[in-house]
Amino acid sequence: MKMTITNTDLNDILLERELPQNFKSEEAYNEKRISIEHPKFGSSDILDLWFEGIHITKGHTRVKEDLSLKVESNYSVVEMHFALTGNSMATTKHSRELFHFKPQEHNLMYAKDFEGFFNFKKQNETNEFFEVHFTEDYFKRFASIGNPGMEAFFSAIEKGAMTMVSKQNMSITPQMNRIISEIINSKHSGLLKRLFIESKAIELFMLQVAQLEQQSSEKKQSMKAQDIEKIHYARTLLEQNISNPYTLVELAHEVGLNDFKLKKGFKEVFNTTVFGYLHELRMQKAKHLLLDQKRTIAEVADYCGYEYVQHFITAFRKKFGITPGKLVLE
Repeated sequence: MKMTITNTDLNDILLERELPQNFKSEEAYNEKRISIEHPKFGSSDILDLWFEGIHITKGHTRVKEDLSLKVESNYSVVEMHFALTGNSMATTKHSRELFHFKPQEHNLMYAKDFEGFFNFKKQNETNEFFEVHFTEDYFKRFASIGNPGMEAFFSAIEKGAMTMVSKQNMSITPQMNRIISEIINSKHSGLLKRLFIESKAIELFMLQVAQLEQQSSEKKQSMKAQDIEKIHYARTLLEQNISNPYTLVELAHEVGLNDFKLKKGFKEVFNTTVFGYLHELRMQKAKHLLLDQKRTIAEVADYCGYEYVQHFITAFRKKFGITPGKLVLE
């Protein structure tokens, strides 16, 4: 099972990764870290963990210049993709369809013998992602074909056609972020770690299915398209004003809705509250500032809109299970 990433401008191979068939491991699991440093285009750090049936990838990339990468793989997987920070776009070789992931979005996709292009714009922020790959056989053992929202997805798998379970990316919920954090920061080892990660990966999938069902149900409701557009605009405003956020009334006024309709609609569209989403943005941004930009805890607390540093430390520990100070020292 081989994947190759090539820089399309210079036609040089940045990464060539081979994994055993079906992600088979002689140990309870295998783990490998890959670091790429390119003087012109930036850097990338990737952590791979795998055992039979499942492959986990956690990575972050910093892009110095606009970058186009050609990605080729000779195997088939069902992939849960979670875009944590940064923006990324992709196209397949034989289709003009554009896949665009914004921060805190996710989707479930299937690809066989993938060949396509990933495009990155120059970014000051790190592009951070988390992926879970299931082999077809493993996925079919636990995923239910009886779910109406998954029928088209399973049909595409049977045909060997690339597909995404949802035409529009879904928002990562606080519960999903918590599980991802638990997987990444697991202190278990050996077989216990494998069992823990396996159970959490399936739990993530179940949350995706539940969100898909809710999304399908919402489509049957009479929510106006223009109101949905305004709610998406509200999310954009939240993302652009982390340090000095709008009050609920101000945000509602800015997008042209009353506060009740904004609260109700935001929950329906994104499966979280307005301020739950803002809190998630702040915590993810805080982690980025601490780890990647080496900001002080006081600076990060101030950027994230906390008047008192201790309140920020308490919120951070509740979110990630570790204080900002200990995170920086690890």
